[in-house]
Amino acid sequence: MNLRLLLGTAVICAFSMSASAQTKAPAPKPPQEKSQPAAPAPAAAPASSGDPLKDGLASLEARNYEAALKSFNEAYSAGKADGAFYLGRMLELGVGLQVDPEKARMLYLAAADKGSAKALNRIGLMAFRGEGVLQDYKAARETICKAADLGDHDARFNCAGLLAQGQGGDKDPAKAMTLYEKAAEQGHIGAMNALVYAYRDGTGVQQDAGKARGYFEKAAAKGNPVGLFEIGALYETGSAGAPDLAKAHLYYNLASARQHPQASEALQRVSAALAPTEVEKAQAEARAWKAIP
Repeated sequence: MNLRLLLGTAVICAFSMSASAQTKAPAPKPPQEKSQPAAPAPAAAPASSGDPLKDGLASLEARNYEAALKSFNEAYSAGKADGAFYLGRMLELGVGLQVDPEKARMLYLAAADKGSAKALNRIGLMAFRGEGVLQDYKAARETICKAADLGDHDARFNCAGLLAQGQGGDKDPAKAMTLYEKAAEQGHIGAMNALVYAYRDGTGVQQDAGKARGYFEKAAAKGNPVGLFEIGALYETGSAGAPDLAKAHLYYNLASARQHPQASEALQRVSAALAPTEVEKAQAEARAWKAIP
């Protein structure tokens, strides 16, 4: 389907509008104030990769919204359904465009009709939350789990939650765990954390402290504050071996920097129990630490 036919020429023309063209001119500043430096111009469009979806995402990263819009339109015209999904996200979030949730929803529907798992997941979340449509858990579960069947890791995580809670249908904890496992294998941090608590507490699975710690370590390695904090707690309490307050300091420090609500207090607690040289060494390790992409 051509996006011009779907939304009309006026909307497609709006896709070429920059964010600055849609905002009102700022009020004049008082004479005594110094003028502010001009905002930097958008970065040039990255070199073409031959894949308009990748080019669009690279342009978004560079904040070159005009180029992103052009690439996503080209992607959809070339049969890549996710092109319409990303155009919808730009409209929904007001990235380079004026916010328009209804037109965003129409783009999601167009993308879903062409098989976009990302769009199906987003449509399902809108039904789950009642965003612009009636709240409908049954419809949400059907749509999100369809996206999960297509392999989208966010949809697998969301479908697992619906199955675990029994929202929109019967509970199915076994299938929920399978989906969490699949999403975690794809690098979904939320799924990793869900598996941690399931294995730690024996919820829906046999209790397994080793598996729980393994998933926390995977989440922590990606820089997730929950994973970092929990690994710090394991080192502080010695739950998985002898206590190691220096290691606890490292992980609490990393979690605190990522704004975990309990990490700052924990960091101060272990800092007080360490020698100054040990604190300095742990701080150096935190500065050198890098998350795995």
